[in-house]
Amino acid sequence: MRLGIPLLLFITTFFYCHPILAYKTIIDVLSEDSRFEKLIEHLQRTRLIPFINRLEAGTLFAPDNNAFENFKKGEITQHMLLYHLLPAGMLGEDFFDGQLLESLYIRPGFLGSDDAGQRIKIRKEGKAGKGRGKPFINDAEIIDKDLAVNNQTYIQVINQVLIPPTTLGESIKNNEELYGFLQKVGLNDKLNQPRPFTVFMSRQSVLNQLNPIEKDYMVSQYGTEDLDKLMNYMIVDDVVYSNEFPSGKTVYKTLSGESLVISVNKDNVITVNDISVSEIDVLAANGVFHILDDMPIPNNINFNIRKYLYGLNSTKLVALMDECGLEHYLETDTSDDAQKYTILAPANDDIKEDSIPDSIKKNWLTYHIMGGSYSPDLLTDGALIKSEFVSSHLRDAPQRIPVFVETEAPVKAVGKSIRFGHSRVLADPAIVQNNYIYKVSEPLVLPGDILSKLVIDLNLSTFIATIYVSEVADEIKSSDGITMFVPTNEAFHDLGLVAQYLMHPSGKSHLQSVLRYHVAQGLLYKEDMIQNPQEMTTLANATIRIESSNDQLVVGPPGAGSKQAIIGETDILVGNGVVHKIDGVQIPDYVEITTRDILIGIEANSMLEVLERASLMDVLNSTDYIVLAPTDRAFAHMDLGELLKDPYELERLVKLHLVPITWQDNWITSGSKHDTEYPTLLSEYDKIVFREEENGELVVSVKDRTDKTPAHVIGMGRTVGGKVDGGVLMTDAVLIPIRRGFFGLPWGWSIFLVTVISLISASILGGCGFIVYKIWTRRRLGYRNID
Repeated sequence: MRLGIPLLLFITTFFYCHPILAYKTIIDVLSEDSRFEKLIEHLQRTRLIPFINRLEAGTLFAPDNNAFENFKKGEITQHMLLYHLLPAGMLGEDFFDGQLLESLYIRPGFLGSDDAGQRIKIRKEGKAGKGRGKPFINDAEIIDKDLAVNNQTYIQVINQVLIPPTTLGESIKNNEELYGFLQKVGLNDKLNQPRPFTVFMSRQSVLNQLNPIEKDYMVSQYGTEDLDKLMNYMIVDDVVYSNEFPSGKTVYKTLSGESLVISVNKDNVITVNDISVSEIDVLAANGVFHILDDMPIPNNINFNIRKYLYGLNSTKLVALMDECGLEHYLETDTSDDAQKYTILAPANDDIKEDSIPDSIKKNWLTYHIMGGSYSPDLLTDGALIKSEFVSSHLRDAPQRIPVFVETEAPVKAVGKSIRFGHSRVLADPAIVQNNYIYKVSEPLVLPGDILSKLVIDLNLSTFIATIYVSEVADEIKSSDGITMFVPTNEAFHDLGLVAQYLMHPSGKSHLQSVLRYHVAQGLLYKEDMIQNPQEMTTLANATIRIESSNDQLVVGPPGAGSKQAIIGETDILVGNGVVHKIDGVQIPDYVEITTRDILIGIEANSMLEVLERASLMDVLNSTDYIVLAPTDRAFAHMDLGELLKDPYELERLVKLHLVPITWQDNWITSGSKHDTEYPTLLSEYDKIVFREEENGELVVSVKDRTDKTPAHVIGMGRTVGGKVDGGVLMTDAVLIPIRRGFFGLPWGWSIFLVTVISLISASILGGCGFIVYKIWTRRRLGYRNID
């Protein structure tokens, strides 16, 4: 009985008090606290009080009056207030850093299922463990915690109004670069759709992992497709919060079709494609962001020559290559053993399509492409690199591109200045898949017509003139795959009078042979000539030999020895071959140029006539003679008609002009302090004397003759081929033979000598006579010698 009274008292008290506790709601607690007057007003206005009163359990993040006073971001909506409610009661000690809580604000389909609530993120300062540190709800600080409503419902007072996250598309608007890219590929609208996404976003620039050329390509109109791949590679078509990442590696397929690999190690460190995650679970209405240290690049974005040329703004070059069916040079294979190329890329403004005829457009383009990877270190001065232009005019050999390297004017990072032809390299090469692209100052010019190329070189003007005079120009231009050895003007000058003969109509056939002999049938560049001696057939159907001698390249007939010409400037590229300059005209062995030919070539008509009249022409063709050939103007100063009537004087004069010796390269004896004498055909007494003037002119005179002005040698020409080694010295005056008397002396000296001899003889005879007279006189007078 004693136990009954207390038990009855407890039951009576419990049932008396229980209704009071059971009916106390969040609204009741808020109403009792003046800090929440603004909150009550908004709950009333948005008609949420009945809904909240029906909650059996929950947590309200309750902004105080100051929070609402400071809120300047628009109207407080029902959805916004629902975002402050959790469907379960939570105390402050239940919060931990990075925790995601599901609110009662539901946007059907935005996070997958129709009943998924918008998420709230817990952040802690200080110690981040459960129940430790200062908690923040999104960015709002809890300023009073754990206000109990009942056993399952609590109020956490916060200093800011919580704002529900916007969609992924709206959130990204703060990142101008990323939002611009998403707009460009049309993804911004997709990320605003009521469906869940996970976006892996870089804290760096989206294109941070790309080099400047790749970036320029990606943002250009030509890179939209790859930019779309990159943007879609950021997005997984589902919402995946960080707490859903399992340990180890997990593959997630992205909107691009490519997969991301998310790794979580034992220390709970998360990486995406081996890129560290710097921030997780940045909330959005329709998904979540995870912030990476950098942007992963999908495997399906492959950069090639085409894309790099777009990035370099060489779009005209790409368009022309597409037009001419050269796409295979742009869409290169990525494998290591695939063919690599080096591209020379002029700027758009430098390419004038109208100036490139359609007939050569493909050739012009392939001349800007070299097979192989040519880094600056592999480019040497004077190199000739094969282009992809395979020319029928070179007998289907590739046309070469000349390279010039200078170290005096270095390009930044390259360390040297590089030119391809006349086109200068403007910067370091771009490298893609071991293909090299050089930006150049101007387009390359295809090697042109051989004669058009050479005519601008004034030092080759004589050769050009002979080409047209000989009428072999068309033959040379139409010959494919040739190597031409072109003599300089000095080389023709060294031929002397022989050059005049070759230019004379009478020497035309010989000139044709000489010119054809300088054209070898086949391509021979300097690098080929250095390696080994070469013998090639020429257009003259004769062999020419090229070899190295005394560290010089020489060319000439086989066995020519000292007559070979030295090769100077090499590798002048032309449309149908290559040209090398030489310092000597080469004449094939079968060409014979006689003294008569030279006399005809210099139009020494008077000399030819007197030789014929004196019947001495045949002698010149069988014996080594040097002919002193006065010009016709020189003969005009004498009465040639009278001379021709006097065979004796004619013969004497002609023989005085014939020197019976072989050709001399130097007419003045080396080291001689006196004039140099040479005999003539006239007699052993009739000699000629060579003397070199102070101005370097060579003069010739008749020995012992002082009454005549000496003749100047105004031209020389040596015979070519045959058994005779003679030649012609053209003079500006006729040499007159001395009239000789006794002892082969001139008449004056003869008279003088005869007079002296006579006087001496008379004196001797007189003396002898006087002695005889004296002896006779004494004997007649009877004088006798005393014994």
